[in-house]
Amino acid sequence: MMQVNLDIYLAQLHGGQWFGLKDPSKGHLYDNIVVHDDTKTLPSKKECEAGIIALQAEWDARLIDQQRQSAYQAESDPLFFKYQAGEATEQEWLDKRNEIKAGFPKEQ
Repeated sequence: MMQVNLDIYLAQLHGGQWFGLKDPSKGHLYDNIVVHDDTKTLPSKKECEAGIIALQAEWDARLIDQQRQSAYQAESDPLFFKYQAGEATEQEWLDKRNEIKAGFPKEQ
């Protein structure tokens, strides 16, 4: 799973290289960020922390949606076609769909 950090959060706020590091040896910490573009402002540390959490939640939800969709295609859809052909029951197909839904919940 992709891990959102300060650099990723800041990079998605504006295009281009609008921020950088004051001292690369001190790492990617909030207090070490410098704004290169005077038309941009650095959000507060609290805003950055909240933004990182929100962006991580959004990315995690997208990943779960993708995993759920892949599971439907690989496991549920074939059962649906078998059900249509009379080779499986409707309940077998519905049980598989419910199993997938339970395995990849919409909200964590």
